[in-house]
Amino acid sequence: MLALGKMKINSRIFWLIFICLLLSSAAIFQTSRIAVQKNIEDSMYNYVRLNQEKAGANVESVIDQVNMLSVRLQTNSEIYNLLEDARPEGEKQAKLIDLLNDMMIDRTIVGDIVILTHHGSAYNYNRQQPADMPGRSYLNEIEHSNTPVWGGVKKDADGNSHILLGRRYQNFFTGQNLGCLVVYIKERAIHNILKDVIVPDRGYSFLTADDSYILSYPAPERAGATIFDNDVFMAGSELSFKKISLAGKPAIVTRYPLRGNLAKLGSNWSIVSVVSDEKLLENVNKINTYAAFIQIALLLVAILISYYVSKRIILPIRRLNGKINQFNGDATVVPFRKSKDELWVLENSFNEMVVRIRELIERQNEEKDRQREMELVALQAQINPHFLYNTLDAIGWMAKIHKQKNIEEIVVALSHFYRLGLHKGDKYITVEEELGIARSYIAIETMRTPGKFEVEYDISGEILHFMMLKMLLQPLIENAIKHGIRGKRGKGRLVIKGYRSGDEIRFEITDDGAGFAVGELEKADAAPRYNGGGYGIRNVNERIRLEYGAEYGVTIISAIGRGTTSIVTVRPK
Repeated sequence: MLALGKMKINSRIFWLIFICLLLSSAAIFQTSRIAVQKNIEDSMYNYVRLNQEKAGANVESVIDQVNMLSVRLQTNSEIYNLLEDARPEGEKQAKLIDLLNDMMIDRTIVGDIVILTHHGSAYNYNRQQPADMPGRSYLNEIEHSNTPVWGGVKKDADGNSHILLGRRYQNFFTGQNLGCLVVYIKERAIHNILKDVIVPDRGYSFLTADDSYILSYPAPERAGATIFDNDVFMAGSELSFKKISLAGKPAIVTRYPLRGNLAKLGSNWSIVSVVSDEKLLENVNKINTYAAFIQIALLLVAILISYYVSKRIILPIRRLNGKINQFNGDATVVPFRKSKDELWVLENSFNEMVVRIRELIERQNEEKDRQREMELVALQAQINPHFLYNTLDAIGWMAKIHKQKNIEEIVVALSHFYRLGLHKGDKYITVEEELGIARSYIAIETMRTPGKFEVEYDISGEILHFMMLKMLLQPLIENAIKHGIRGKRGKGRLVIKGYRSGDEIRFEITDDGAGFAVGELEKADAAPRYNGGGYGIRNVNERIRLEYGAEYGVTIISAIGRGTTSIVTVRPK
């Protein structure tokens, strides 16, 4: 910035325009590039995710098929009878194979079926390539479980891997425990499903149990291995992607947990897909290369535009500067140019500024005179009220000395009314002080018209300490007495009620006077919450609305011959 300040205005404009063009074009271009890159990444990620979901559904279908096979085996009475038959073991083995062949078992999924009886006999479905027998601990787990139990990976004589699904084998009709049933699921059947998740030259997928035990892997020999550093293949959360480094190359890993029926069968399986970051984002890298060349081209265009625009701007500015230098401090306006371009707008703004300065100077002088007048009025307002209620106190003492009780009472009430009403010029007073003003006014009216009305107060004690706008109740009470009770024959009744309603304070001034038709007093320009009354009530309503908001104010409810209720709603301070 310091170097820019030393440059000529022509150079400043050039560099400012150049920087603005460069930054704006770079921001727009980079934003677009990032958006395109993000869109491509999301599309590729969605592609992987959809294929994982599809593969998960196919794996679940295979497992459901195996589980239904185990259920069919448990409900086959011929197998029950065969296992309990006394014929030689060899004949029973051959007969069992025949029975299983009749069940049309899918041999592309099921590698072997082993039945181990509680007598210690073991029968295999696949006699040509028998797999390793289940361990004792796994069989004990099956015998003590009422649900299917997943075992580890077992290999057959040719090194083919199998995933074990075992369950307690018992007579479906009698409940007799016959032993254990173990179904060997071919690992390659699962792998054939997973290999279609990702294009082979871009990555691979494998199946894990409990996030660390490999059930199926592209390399068959890794089935049954344990992942010790499983944090590498764990995404930040389920259904999310994580960038890792494998063999020194960037890759993206995502884990898709298998839910649904598999979870009900007690499995905690997940499909883990590893995708080469370089292959996955191959198109994005091409976009970045193109972006670099386009950015260089934009840089050259920005230089040319900046040079041309700076030249076009500096010449009219120099002309305008020469005109402004012709004026002295007497604020003379600038003559207008003929062409109404941007510089014409500047000249017009300068002329308006000159006129406005003159007006502001005159207004400032007027404000000073008005301020001096207001200071005199404020000083007078401080003197007169104190003089007034001090004089009323003196009159009250004289009436007391001369034993003029009625005069003393009305003077004291009037003095108390003015003392609370003025309240040192404060805008807000407590509810208790506001009620004091009302009581003083009512006391004066009671002495003016003795026996004309009686007063009842129903004020909640919890609102007495709240602050409220001053002199709100007295005009309403005055209206109730003068226009309501005095217009009624006989003795009237005035009820003053105050209570809290939620976050609001409400006062109700009710009289049983003559009442009036509220609709006749409504006007088009009346306040929304004002429905009739004199100037004093309108003034109260406007003060409340200006101070608290349009939702507060005065509401008048009245009917001819039934009295009037004035409701004041304010917000406590």
